[in-house]
Amino acid sequence: MKFRNGLIAGVAAAGVATFGFGAIAAPTTPERLRNAAAEPHNWLMTNQTYGGARYSRLSAINKTNVAGLHIVYMAAIGGAATTTNARSGSTGSEMAVPLAEDGYLYVTDAHNKIMKFDVRGGNRAIPLWRHDPQVENPSRTRGIALLNNMVIQATNDARIIAVDKESGEVIWEVSGAEEVNPGLGTDPNNRLFRGYPLTLETAGGQLMVGLGAGGAGVGWLGGFDATTGENLWRSYTIPLPGDPNFGTWPGDTWKTGRVMPWGNQTYDVDTNTIFVGTGEPSPVYDPEFRPGDNLYSASTLAIDADSGELKWFFQETPNDGWDYDSSGTRMIIPFTDADGVVHRAVHSWSRNGFFYSLDLNTGEFLQAVAEYDNINWTKGIDSKTGKPMEYVAGAGHQIYNVAGPTRGRSADDAPLVCNTWGGSPTYWPPSYDPNTGITYQTGTQGCTYQTITRITEEAFNPLGGERLGGGTSQIQVETAASLIAIDIQGGKVVNRYVRHQGIPNNRQAEVGTLLTAGGLVFTGWADGTFAAYDKDSLAELWSINIGTDMKAAPMSFSIGGKQFIAHIAGGDNFSRGRGIQEFIMPSANLVVYGL
Repeated sequence: MKFRNGLIAGVAAAGVATFGFGAIAAPTTPERLRNAAAEPHNWLMTNQTYGGARYSRLSAINKTNVAGLHIVYMAAIGGAATTTNARSGSTGSEMAVPLAEDGYLYVTDAHNKIMKFDVRGGNRAIPLWRHDPQVENPSRTRGIALLNNMVIQATNDARIIAVDKESGEVIWEVSGAEEVNPGLGTDPNNRLFRGYPLTLETAGGQLMVGLGAGGAGVGWLGGFDATTGENLWRSYTIPLPGDPNFGTWPGDTWKTGRVMPWGNQTYDVDTNTIFVGTGEPSPVYDPEFRPGDNLYSASTLAIDADSGELKWFFQETPNDGWDYDSSGTRMIIPFTDADGVVHRAVHSWSRNGFFYSLDLNTGEFLQAVAEYDNINWTKGIDSKTGKPMEYVAGAGHQIYNVAGPTRGRSADDAPLVCNTWGGSPTYWPPSYDPNTGITYQTGTQGCTYQTITRITEEAFNPLGGERLGGGTSQIQVETAASLIAIDIQGGKVVNRYVRHQGIPNNRQAEVGTLLTAGGLVFTGWADGTFAAYDKDSLAELWSINIGTDMKAAPMSFSIGGKQFIAHIAGGDNFSRGRGIQEFIMPSANLVVYGL
């Protein structure tokens, strides 16, 4: 039997390699997904539950014994070293969360390869199969999903693939890209999926996969039949002609505005609603090119899971010019307002430096909490509207407390804007403690000088990057990584841990957090440190340096009562320019910790 690149040659040609071990597991039914919190020994979806709290009820690893935590085993899963993206000239970034089900782990790497491991023994990861979708221009993947007997992935070349959970063989495969539509400025060749798939059963009984598009043109969230891959609906993230909100982009600028919903989705079973945050408008640093509110950028969208219809939206930063996108998790958590009214609510950490709470049913603004002390781009958030205090309806180009990137302004005249554009993570998920009402998230604090170096029209390319031909210079100062705790009900920051890593890193915290019933918050940092913190004091109780950067959020699972913490590390192409590139492992590794 001949091997090629570590795979059985005859099977690799078919896109899957099997390793000859048993791999039987129960179906991941919709009922199990709806009640995922009732299976604390498993981790059935990227953010553990549809509500996105990322709170593990496991407590075997706790404050009293976490000092004894160590790496139990590691497993190489491939990653960025083997292929270079022909478009970007870069390798991939490992951002996916491992999924755990009844003693098996499912992982995926930047090349969209999926691997299944048998970890029932508790001391090693035995590979069972690897599926290779053979993506020509890999970039990154942010996760996979389970449903019944399937593992479902969304690839960087806009395919949706359902793989048999036991064998690794393809069950069905479709293209998720929409057809060419000159009226919308779409081009399937420039489409990709950068978010993870969310699998669910709708109120109408439809088994569905929810996916957000990436690339050029107009963004959309799509619903796809989980049994066939058929497209059921697309909900566009920019108002199209005929939409009552059309006109918030001047001329044809909406056609290239992007506003991609590339981050986390959550799902409310009771109202059959998918919640998703959206990205920044494009060109991202030239708001004078697109004067207007630029709906639905930097917004929360509530979308009916059966029809794809937009129920409501809430926008945070109209006419954004700082890349304050808001693609993070919309956590579903109850909230009691000042009048004593209890709201079912959605909450999110935004890159503009504020934590938002909205009524789940109506989108009514409930509160905004400043994540940092030095925010100056606005004087504050209006307590009634939720808009920045300086916002003027219909003004077009918005001038906030600090003017954003402005055409003709020299670098010497550029004001210092805080928080920095890489402040709160976007995709990287927070966590929430249902016992205390406190949410935890990591971010990068600091400020930025921004100067436009080339206006959009000078090299306009509708299929180009997010700047569409424009250019900007960004000088970040006083950056540091931070772990922040916010009391949602109290509406205030209650604790903060600041980490000065001593590296020129504009994104010092891009892992997110995991909270456990053992009283611990787990996260990782750009200098290679993975650590556990006391949830009450945020004191560091344990840490290890794994010798490479990381961008994937941690999770927890257990086998036979023994708890483990796991994440993927390495393979990060964003380390360039940070001063630490030589320390990055180009390959990706599954790392599992235990006592």
